[in-house]
Amino acid sequence: MRRISANYIYPVSQPPIKNGIVEVDNLGVIQKIIDTKGDLRESRKLEFFNGIIVPGFVNSHCHLELSDLKDKISKKQGLPKFLEEIITSRKFTKHAKANVLELYDSFMKQEGIIAVGDICNTSDTILIKEKSKIYYHTFVEAIGLQEHAEKIFAKSIRLSQEFKNKNLASSIVPHAPYSVSKELLELIRDHAENENTIISIHNQESNAENEMFIGATGGLIDTFRRVRIDLGTFKATGKTSIKSILRHLPTNNNIIFVHNTFTSKEDIDLVNENIKKAFWCLCPKSNLNLEKRLPNIDLFKRLSNVIIGTDSLASNDNLSILDEMKVINKYYPEIKFDKLIKWGTLNGAKALKIYNKYGSIDIGKSPGLNLISNFDFDKMQITEESKIKVLV
Repeated sequence: MRRISANYIYPVSQPPIKNGIVEVDNLGVIQKIIDTKGDLRESRKLEFFNGIIVPGFVNSHCHLELSDLKDKISKKQGLPKFLEEIITSRKFTKHAKANVLELYDSFMKQEGIIAVGDICNTSDTILIKEKSKIYYHTFVEAIGLQEHAEKIFAKSIRLSQEFKNKNLASSIVPHAPYSVSKELLELIRDHAENENTIISIHNQESNAENEMFIGATGGLIDTFRRVRIDLGTFKATGKTSIKSILRHLPTNNNIIFVHNTFTSKEDIDLVNENIKKAFWCLCPKSNLNLEKRLPNIDLFKRLSNVIIGTDSLASNDNLSILDEMKVINKYYPEIKFDKLIKWGTLNGAKALKIYNKYGSIDIGKSPGLNLISNFDFDKMQITEESKIKVLV
């Protein structure tokens, strides 16, 4: 049994506790939370740290299998150019790639990440996830605008089953509105409804996505033509992408909308009216690297269902939720840390349906414990110098 304390404990599920104490067993399960009322006198085998203690982070959107593309894809060229380079990039050998995946799985653990919603198109990450200390929910991504939706879906079913055979959580998801046909979306929807699975979908990461749906113009259309991707039976709808596909999504499943860089208040309100368990995932560093802009976070900070992801090393320089929080704090300093830490922990755990174990410091949970040092106690906020140390 360990007894751990700091200047503040942030359970997330309740207000911060000044000079609080957390008792955790050898398996990482929280046994007791002690509110000292700010008067820390107990000293029996007590470990005290300068800073704040928070639960392990939840990275709600990642592409671990793209880690071998770090520093190989152009930055700040926009999503269409990014996708073109992803499609045409040469990958490492299988052995070399496995070493890279293991390295960044370990890096995320060192950065205090305890759970990840991870996008996959291959089985490359299975061995890493089998032995990882991180909990992974694998989103097997189905892609295809052309015909043969049933063939594409069947392939996704087989890949998802490979993960499940290793006792790894997995569900089948659409890549993005612009890359999935109506027929394929409906196959995914029906399967999700039958199995009560979690959906994740890239949403409005680029204005080119909306341009494609509104008038069949823009950078994505040009990219598809250059790389000779068949647009199949795609037709413009005259509406934004999310409005165009909303009726093809399940209404009662957890659905994670990722990026939302060009999402409007009207789009948000429409989704929240129609999708009962919508989650809005922000990946700010990736957005700045690709489109040189952030989502309008003023529209999201009023919501209770915001979560945070890192995206991939193809579009980011590391996989750190703390760094993503620093970016949000830099551009939106009015967002209080109490809200920011909830986005990076408990909300993500709810999105991935693992909040019974992760996301908050509560008795009976094993959420991991992170120390954040160099914390601004006057503003009660992280700083550019804030660092993570994994305690449990």
